[in-house]
Amino acid sequence: MKVLLVDDSKAARFAMGKLLKDQGLEVEMAASGEEALDKIATEDIDIVFMDQSMPGMGGIAATTAITSNEKTAHIPVVLCTGNEGSKLEQMAEEAGAIGVLTKPPKEDKLKAVLATINVETVSEEMPEEKMEETVAAPAIDMDAIMSEVGALLGSVRERVSGIEKSVEQKITELAKHGEEKLQPLQDSLKKMDKRIASRIKEQLSMDAGNTRIQLEALRQQVETALEDMKELEGKLREDVVSQANSRMEAIIEDRLTGLKDSISKIEEETDARLQQMQTKLSGIQGSLLGKAALIAILAAGAAFGAAYYLLK
Repeated sequence: MKVLLVDDSKAARFAMGKLLKDQGLEVEMAASGEEALDKIATEDIDIVFMDQSMPGMGGIAATTAITSNEKTAHIPVVLCTGNEGSKLEQMAEEAGAIGVLTKPPKEDKLKAVLATINVETVSEEMPEEKMEETVAAPAIDMDAIMSEVGALLGSVRERVSGIEKSVEQKITELAKHGEEKLQPLQDSLKKMDKRIASRIKEQLSMDAGNTRIQLEALRQQVETALEDMKELEGKLREDVVSQANSRMEAIIEDRLTGLKDSISKIEEETDARLQQMQTKLSGIQGSLLGKAALIAILAAGAAFGAAYYLLK
C-alpha cells in the first residue's frame, strides 16, 4: 500500500516516514499541499497523511481539494498536527479527513487510524524473518529524535540571530560611515540651497519690480483709454444732438409745408365758396330788384288809377 506523507518540515517527514515504513507501508513524500495534489493526480496513492500547518496551501485546504474531487474523493486523508483541540478536529471533519493525529504520533494511535481504513499493520502480516529483525532492532525514541531536532533548530536560530546582529551592526557602521562621507555633500547642498534661495529671492524681487512697471504702464494705458472714451462720448453726444436737431428741423419743415398746403387748399375752397355765395347774392339781388320794380310799377299803376278815379 502506497502512502503519501505531506509535511513542509524535513525532520518531521523523516520521523513520520520511518514510523510508516515500520508498518510495512510504501511512503511517498511531498513538501507542500500543491505538490501533494500533483502527486495524487499522477500516482496511485492509497492514503494521505497531511500536515495541518504549511506555507501556501495549508492542510485543511489541501484535504478539502482531495475529498471534494470525484477522482480523488475515495482516498482517505489523515490530518497531522502539532496542536490538539476540538475546533481543529471539527475543521478536519468538515474538510473530509477520516481522523487527526498529533505529531509525533504514538504507534498504537497510528495503528488505530490505519485499522479504521482496513490497513493491516506489519505486526499482523510480517514474515517470521522480518519479525525477528524487528524484535532484534532497537526501538526508535521519537522524543529523543524530536529533542535533537529541537536542539538543532535552536542552534540554527542562534546562528541566524548572531548573523542578524552582525549584519545589523555592519549596517549601522556603514550607515554611520556613509553619513560621515555624506556630511560634506550635505553641507555643500545646504550652501547651494542658500544660494538658490538667494537667487530665487532676487529673481522674485526683479519680477515684482517688472510687474509694478507693467502695472503702471497698464494703468496709464487704461487712463488714456478712459480719456479717449470721454472724448468719443462727447463727440457722439454732439453728433446725436446735431442729428436730432437736423431731424427736428426736417420734421418741423415737413409739418409747416403740410400746414401751408392745407391752408392753401382751405383758402381756395373758401374763395370758391365765396364766389358761389356772391353769385347767389347777385341772383337774389337781381330777383329782388325785379320784384321791387314790379311793385313800383304796380304801385304807380294803382296811384294812377286812383288819381284818375278821383279826377273823374
